[in-house]
Amino acid sequence: MTVYADVVFLLNGCIDLLLLWLTSGIRKQRFTWWRLGCAAIMGGIYATLQLWPDFIPAYSLPAKLLVSMLMIWCAFGYHHPYAYLRNLGVFYLVCFVTGGAMMALHYFITGTSDIGGGILFTESPNGWGSPVSWVFLMIGFPLVWGYTKISFGSIQERSEFHQFLVPVRITLGGIKVDCTGLVDTGNQLRDPITRSPVMMVEMEQLQDFLPQEVFTMVRAKDWEKGWTEIPPEWMIKIRIIPYRVAGSDHEMMIAFKPDSVEIWKEDEWNNVGKVLIGIDVGRISSDGTYQAIIHPSCYSVVS
Repeated sequence: MTVYADVVFLLNGCIDLLLLWLTSGIRKQRFTWWRLGCAAIMGGIYATLQLWPDFIPAYSLPAKLLVSMLMIWCAFGYHHPYAYLRNLGVFYLVCFVTGGAMMALHYFITGTSDIGGGILFTESPNGWGSPVSWVFLMIGFPLVWGYTKISFGSIQERSEFHQFLVPVRITLGGIKVDCTGLVDTGNQLRDPITRSPVMMVEMEQLQDFLPQEVFTMVRAKDWEKGWTEIPPEWMIKIRIIPYRVAGSDHEMMIAFKPDSVEIWKEDEWNNVGKVLIGIDVGRISSDGTYQAIIHPSCYSVVS
């Protein structure tokens, strides 16, 4: 069997370049192509050394770690220890996920896969590898690369999103209701008279302490006849808040004044002060991740 060193170098260098590019995309790391190219060349040369028996010791675990560290240093530089270690960690994770997916997909298609020194080998009399393997690398790797980038991006976005989710506790008449709220900087809804911020909560979460008459009025949006049915003690708690959403005219929302609203932050419950609870008839979150929209001024009170 004949193996061409230039083919091994070119193939591994291109793959290393894509892996480094994917790492920069996940880390949102600024880069220059010439630095990524130099790091990829370093990886290609290292992979080619596997072809000569004299360089077999270079494929020990410490040597592999050293080469990968040099590649990350070459690609992204060394500005801070934490930033460097994060880049290195993401690079390893990308390599493991992408490499594992490639091996599994290759085995699924061809039924065989040989590994030596961390390199996937396929045999062919002309030394260029099997046609199936080359087609697989040219088509399969970009698909795996794209899927990995989208998956990591979704995980990162989800992680950033959860930073704005906080536990909320609403108290009224001695009854407490706990739910999860999303701090929405775009929510600027306030009572036009008192200027109190409005925190929107799903109606389903408020069933423990709202009278049935209030639920009926909110569902029917009967702002005239519904008032006559509300218990007298609730007349001083209820407010009608005008609001507007994209694509619709002015609408009205029923809100009420709770005894207190608390947000969990820094391992304790913090009272947000004066706030109104707006009743939302539908589901605020389609997947049920959160049940309330927190006015940003409520969160800044406890910051």
